[in-house]
Amino acid sequence: MKKLAVIVTEFPKSTETFIYRDLVTFLEAGVEVRLYHVAPYRGAQPLHGFAAPLKERAVDLGFFQPGASLRAFARRPAGMVRTVARMLWTFRGEPKFALKSLALLPKSLAIAEDARAWGASHVHAEFALHPATAAWLGRRAGGLPYSVSCRAHDIFRTQALLAEKLGEAAAVRTVSDYGRRFLRDHVRGMAAHDIHVIHSSVDVGRIASVEDPPSNTPFDILYVGALEPKKGVNHLLDALVIAGERLGDWRCTLIGHGPDAERLRARAVELGLGERVVFEGAQPFERVAEAYRTASVCVAPSVIGPSGRQEGIPNVMIEALAYQRPAITTNISGIPELIRDGDTGLLVPPGDAAALAAALLKVRDDPAAALAMARRGRAHVEAAFDLAVNARRQLALFFGKD
Repeated sequence: MKKLAVIVTEFPKSTETFIYRDLVTFLEAGVEVRLYHVAPYRGAQPLHGFAAPLKERAVDLGFFQPGASLRAFARRPAGMVRTVARMLWTFRGEPKFALKSLALLPKSLAIAEDARAWGASHVHAEFALHPATAAWLGRRAGGLPYSVSCRAHDIFRTQALLAEKLGEAAAVRTVSDYGRRFLRDHVRGMAAHDIHVIHSSVDVGRIASVEDPPSNTPFDILYVGALEPKKGVNHLLDALVIAGERLGDWRCTLIGHGPDAERLRARAVELGLGERVVFEGAQPFERVAEAYRTASVCVAPSVIGPSGRQEGIPNVMIEALAYQRPAITTNISGIPELIRDGDTGLLVPPGDAAALAAALLKVRDDPAAALAMARRGRAHVEAAFDLAVNARRQLALFFGKD
């Protein structure tokens, strides 16, 4: 049986359904998975029902691992000293990353030992920041070959140590062509590197498309995602004010949680939107699925946030199109690879509330055209974002083609 060790930053995390879908699909394909999370177990976070099989496969080894550290440095004293020195030197201008990476060292070495003892033949790091650092440190200590999935903020926030982590990886995957171009343009040695583009995916075959035109009485606006600066939810609230009564009978549902939740609630009240804008907080995926099915339009008003934080391709937009619902988002990063303006959805400039208001009105005023766009969007998702196809492509990277 093929055994795959996977390193993530946090577990569980309600917004990372795209990772959990992949892992459950690997299990269904007969691959055994062991999941290591860098941060402590997040007991307060809900785990979506479909991802329940991962709970018993999640391993938290803790940060205090003197035995693993001593054994690694005993086996390769000079090499480990050089590795730590290289890591700290690379992060010399970013002390926060340097300290976090140093704190991660013992746990990384313990993960490498545990994965090898378990019988894994490959390690996969989800995200190029701390999970990839853990995989790289483990490999430097004599651990298993590893691969890395590069998504968005994990490569946009800092490029320090990426040349080492990605350059020594057995395989590098990005979720967008934009991400591949970014790595080749900004990371030493990546210009000639073989970087595989495998989009985040949904199980389209298990999602029944909604064939009804979007309702405009009421006009149901849906946002799903974290409530944090890079998501641009404040611009959606402003757009609702600008569109005003032209939207007719409307309501807006926001599903998700995050550091901006209270500020956004207060902002909605301040703008006079309190009765029509509903903050539902984090919800199980079953509730999210029902929200997609009943939505008139799904909106992801993404922007470039502090420290360069931004989307790769919002998974909520992939999901919206899979349910065949009209989608509106912004033209940043890899988003235009999914939403082609006027074809598979509508694109607006980031932070442009007036343009977002106009897009909302366009969907509301012509439901038939909006449904036609959503149909083309679903067809695009079926062709390029299908879970079964893209999971097979990932497994081929990890284990080679059968």
